[in-house]
Amino acid sequence: MIESYLVGSIDQSLERIRQLRQIVQSRYRREYDGLRQICLTCLDTAQTAFTSLAEENVVDTTFQTPRRLRIFTRNVGQLGYVENIGAFALSRINQDDDFLNRLITDICQEINYPLIPPVVSHTSQEYIHIYLDFNLLCLPLVESRFLLHLPDLYHELCHPFHRKQNDDLPMLDTYHTVYKRCLFEIVRHFRDEIVAVERLRKPAGMSYQLQLWQTCWVKYWMEEFFCDLFAVMVAGPAYAWSHYHLCVKRGGNPFRTPLVSETTHPADDARMCAALAMLAATGFEAEATKIKKAWNEYVKIMNFAPEPEYQQCYPNDLLTAEIALAAKQGIDEIGISAAKRGELKSVVGLLNSAWREFWREPNEYKTWEAEQFEHLREKR
Repeated sequence: MIESYLVGSIDQSLERIRQLRQIVQSRYRREYDGLRQICLTCLDTAQTAFTSLAEENVVDTTFQTPRRLRIFTRNVGQLGYVENIGAFALSRINQDDDFLNRLITDICQEINYPLIPPVVSHTSQEYIHIYLDFNLLCLPLVESRFLLHLPDLYHELCHPFHRKQNDDLPMLDTYHTVYKRCLFEIVRHFRDEIVAVERLRKPAGMSYQLQLWQTCWVKYWMEEFFCDLFAVMVAGPAYAWSHYHLCVKRGGNPFRTPLVSETTHPADDARMCAALAMLAATGFEAEATKIKKAWNEYVKIMNFAPEPEYQQCYPNDLLTAEIALAAKQGIDEIGISAAKRGELKSVVGLLNSAWREFWREPNEYKTWEAEQFEHLREKR
């Protein structure tokens, strides 16, 4: 009976692939060609896998059927991944998507982005993020109609630098060298702390926490910090303001320090400290001072305070001096066009102007933004 089920379900899966292929093969603007090719390659792989399963000669169901079921389940999951992310993004393309894909192309040209620009889609159910397997950058439904969060696009543009397939790209060699150096430095720092704790025979829980923080830094946080620092370098103060905007809207504890389990993103206060350090290092000292004042006021009003472990988890000198300056060196040496005071290019200039206008006349900002978007869309 199970084998009969497999025969019918495998056939259903092959038909699903045929329907998805039709969606992917429809006519789209050339900005979507990269995503279409990735989807087609994945569908080809899925079709080969299901066909192979369908053509397998079943001799011993006791031995073969459990294995075939496991393979079938795995293939269904992989096919669902293509359908729910890549093909879904293509199926619901609209004018906002077209506009934003032309905009991301312009952004990548402005900053001399060394990789293929991602395709952009309004399919995020949460916030701006990127699917590296599809080179697909996702935004919430109407996010591209507002300017204040768009600097976060620059953060996501850095994540593909960390994709395994890009580790050995010659154009990113210096970036990866600096990044690995910072990883080694953070590991050395926590190992020294662990040795000190063990030498003083402090509670075992302290050693566990240090190991936990080291794991978070190596697996997740260092990449997030480098992406933040990249965004500050290319987008200037607008990115730090965007981070402030998101933190206030979400209202979480900016000093969050993991004590039991891993977290994928570092504390918002630590991210802000790194961003301000990069702003100061790139000539935006006055803007950094203003943002720091606004941040401190927010933290004070909300009565947030760091936990005792916070400084141990996020060594400020290491973060704002060594890591921030190392990231600046690595980004500079791959030829990225950094934001410069008085020389901001078209899109970066607009995003920074948006934040200046927002603070100048908060009540009138909506009208100003609508006018700017009308001009921006006319150009694209």
